[in-house]
Amino acid sequence: MRFTRPAWGRLAVIALIIGLSVLFFATGAAYTDLFYLALILAAFWYRGRAVYAGVLVAALAVALEYPPGPGTLVRAAFFIAVAYLLGYLFDAAGGRPEARHLRIGEPGPVVCDPDTRRLIARLSSRNPETRYQAAGCLGDARETAAVGPLAALLDDPESGVRWKAAEALGKLGPAAVEPLTESLKNENVDVRWMAAVALGDIADPAAIPALVAALNDEDTYVRSRVALALAAIGKPAEAALIAGLSTGNERVRWGSALALGRIGGAEAVEALIGALHDPDEDVRRRAATALGDAGEAAVPALVAALKADDRDIRQGVTAALGQIGKPAVSALAMALRTGDDPHVRAGAALALARIGDPAAVDALIEALGDGEEDVRLAAREALGGIRRHNLGEGAPEQHD
Repeated sequence: MRFTRPAWGRLAVIALIIGLSVLFFATGAAYTDLFYLALILAAFWYRGRAVYAGVLVAALAVALEYPPGPGTLVRAAFFIAVAYLLGYLFDAAGGRPEARHLRIGEPGPVVCDPDTRRLIARLSSRNPETRYQAAGCLGDARETAAVGPLAALLDDPESGVRWKAAEALGKLGPAAVEPLTESLKNENVDVRWMAAVALGDIADPAAIPALVAALNDEDTYVRSRVALALAAIGKPAEAALIAGLSTGNERVRWGSALALGRIGGAEAVEALIGALHDPDEDVRRRAATALGDAGEAAVPALVAALKADDRDIRQGVTAALGQIGKPAVSALAMALRTGDDPHVRAGAALALARIGDPAAVDALIEALGDGEEDVRLAAREALGGIRRHNLGEGAPEQHD
């Protein structure tokens, strides 16, 4: 083992403190406190290897008081235990150089080797920091020759290295799609969701079949990342998602709804409105939230859907309009004033109550004279909510 100048300096400090301890012992002065100082410094600089300093100090303590009594032996054992514990604590505190660089997104001065072969070789290093940095460099260089080795790194024992490998693969484009889609079947849940995120970064339609199949993953977080990857692919994934929303199991329908809400558009909105009477409550809630995600463009279709006879659909549409917020107020006020169907007028009033925007007050006051009791009650509830907010009882949540 070759010591650098700072390493020799540290050893010299520890040796000096131990030497002073022996000198104090020779003069009859107390020396054990200096031993503890040496152990603290050894643990700070050498982490787990400080236990060797503990063994050395223990042996020296026994030699200085030879033949040792019970008190000396206990003290010697205590030196070893303290050294081990301090080393462990400094390790756990994250003082290792590699631990700092394994935190994703934390800046660190990394100079990339321009030689691709050397970088690929470093992916097999025993040092996780080296693997982490090599993966980042290969991703930044868009080196497609590294696809296979980086894909293998998705099984790395260090989570930071796994994430950096997935991030790098996401930068390599279509060449990385095949190994990433295979990784969607990996037994490790972290590998699966990281592969889904990388496929979303690439957004290649070639990944659609594998991603749709992965909507049935047993892990909720994996399913959500898969759905977002399909949403990133966008329109090319829409037909498969609409089919999944109507014919898939609960997991597939839930993920399809999430993705379609992010994609938006008339066909996606129509499919999501239909999903508001899904037999599964989680799917219905997800569809309502997804319609809210679709935003202002979904408002006309949602207002029209308020006339549905199905109560679940009306409730879901009302929730979605409330989530969209202010952009829906004008259309809802118009529906409240001119809608022929009492379901539409009542639903518009309930949605305006959820939004709580004072701009709807005039239309709601007019609705107090509506011929339908349900509409009048909904308008009264909405006005009461707006009044309470204006009196300072808490501002309503707005969705601009």
